[in-house]
Amino acid sequence: MLALPLLFLVVLEGGLRLAGYGDSYPLFVSAPPKPDYLLPNPEVARRYFPAGSIVPQPQHDFFRAEKAPGSFRVVFQGESSAAGFPYRHGGAPSRMLAERLQATFPDREIEVINTALTGINSYTLLDQSREIIAQKPDAVMIYTGHNEFYGVFGVGSSQSGGRSRALVKAYLALRPLRTVQLVGGMLSRAPSGGSARSVMEMMAGEQRIPYGSERYRAGLHQFRANLAELLGRYRASGIPVLLGTVASNERDQPPFVSAPSPGTDVAAWTRTLRAGADAMRRGDAPAAERALRDAIRMDSTAAGPFFDLARLAEARGDTAQARAAYAAARDRDQLRFRAPEDINRIIREEAARHGATVVECREALERASGGIVGDAVMLEHLHPNVQGYFAIADAFYQALRRKGMIGAWNRVVPAEQARATVPITPVDSLVGVLRADRLRSGWPFQPRGTRVTPMADTLTPRVLEEELALALVRETMQWPDATDRLRRAYEQAGDREGALRAARAMAMEFRADAEPALDAGRLAFVLGRHDESLRYVRAAVERGETAVAAQLLGLLRLRRGDHAGAVQSLRRAAQLAPQDQRLVFTLTAIEALPQLERERARAPRDPSILFNLATMYAVTQQFDRSREALAVLGQVDPTHAGARELRGQLP
Repeated sequence: MLALPLLFLVVLEGGLRLAGYGDSYPLFVSAPPKPDYLLPNPEVARRYFPAGSIVPQPQHDFFRAEKAPGSFRVVFQGESSAAGFPYRHGGAPSRMLAERLQATFPDREIEVINTALTGINSYTLLDQSREIIAQKPDAVMIYTGHNEFYGVFGVGSSQSGGRSRALVKAYLALRPLRTVQLVGGMLSRAPSGGSARSVMEMMAGEQRIPYGSERYRAGLHQFRANLAELLGRYRASGIPVLLGTVASNERDQPPFVSAPSPGTDVAAWTRTLRAGADAMRRGDAPAAERALRDAIRMDSTAAGPFFDLARLAEARGDTAQARAAYAAARDRDQLRFRAPEDINRIIREEAARHGATVVECREALERASGGIVGDAVMLEHLHPNVQGYFAIADAFYQALRRKGMIGAWNRVVPAEQARATVPITPVDSLVGVLRADRLRSGWPFQPRGTRVTPMADTLTPRVLEEELALALVRETMQWPDATDRLRRAYEQAGDREGALRAARAMAMEFRADAEPALDAGRLAFVLGRHDESLRYVRAAVERGETAVAAQLLGLLRLRRGDHAGAVQSLRRAAQLAPQDQRLVFTLTAIEALPQLERERARAPRDPSILFNLATMYAVTQQFDRSREALAVLGQVDPTHAGARELRGQLP
């Protein structure tokens, strides 16, 4: 009797596969034009979200299919904050960390692969862990905890598994079967729109989860169980884990939902709160505080009185009490988009049990925000701004340094220098502001059913940066096109710093391609940042050697005193472009330099030698040396006509 249903399922599964229905949606896929590279699958979120959803995508992080000897590979896991929402690209903490680590260890290949997705939680991290282990990372970094209630499969989510961890895990294990995908698609409902706002509203199935309630405790249990299993897997595989504590906007985000618990004398409680509000309006802070404390004694589960108490404490300069009261208000917010402090407690406890390193990202954000996390480092309720994301990246960087991972930390990049060179453009920054504003234009920041007009709907661009940012937010242009256009515009305007920032962002986005790396190397060279230029040019040569890249590598080697290497690179450039007479001239100049320098040592004031040497320095773009030789020549022969002409041609 069981054979017929089983046979039917087998035939159905085979038919669906033959028809091309569904996919296994692996975490990593090959990059079609670069078969030696992998990247996170843009469609992997379909493993978790309802059929028909507009799913979030992970970062575009290329990495080698075969890990290179001597390289250091990190996988970064988490939710929207780990993904760098709303900036993404160079605004993600993983990109900031990767740029700084590569500058710290220029002779090692650093790979930081971000698998974070918006709207997911610890179930997804656990589900992806075996595929991550298969890529042999040297470390895994995790920043997660905000989505245990409303993230997909969360205990308060409309896409939950009925609070049964066993059921969710079984579903995820069977999800590659096309039959399961078919049934899931028939039973589930997709979001009504693709915006982050509509996804938030759709996912929050149970919108009131009181502090300490059964559902609240279920969310904590889910997080602890998944995190313990996740850390156990990595430990069993010998992979170090750096686990960040999480933070949200406590100071400048009032609780979304504040309500007393059942059984409270609501009338008396409300009168007490009203008396406190009247006292605040009169400027009588002591009376207001007494009323708020009375209300808290009557009911300690409502968030609002704690938030008002924090405001009073901060006004009188009591930062410690204000911080505690703000945290209490956040924990009691019944709309649980922000992780309560219990999540950080679990992070610390499970890290201790499983040998993981705790990275105090919350403390880093507090320091960056003047003691209490607020708008100084946050865009809205929990997503950091650029300064906030840098604080997270810096916390992970310092944790790696303290552990002595990767190698000898002889070239530590100071925080000020790293912050000044984060790979995020003015367009990316503006995109983040506009997306955050759009998020705040609807629920839960506005009453349900109402919406304020977001800036992106009315803004008239005045400059190129605004034009490109609006095009990205309105999805009428792709990020690579916008960023490349920005780079070219900056170059044409003579803004080499801005052009280099855009080129860096492109080079990180397309780690398998030679051209973006060469653009970054060329611009760094022009700015005199030869170490940075060499790092990018070496990458460009390795990814796809061209005459221009080989020539630039030769010039950089010359500046490092590697004359033999410079000649070798220029000869290679001449082979790649045999018709380019400028390359032949440059090669001739490099080959002539040692003899000219020896002649100058014997006759340091010979006008002919000085002029020839100045010319060869100019041809090899060693302009400072050319000026020095011309200065000496000016003392020896002030009327030298060739010297005057050459000096006028130098940049």
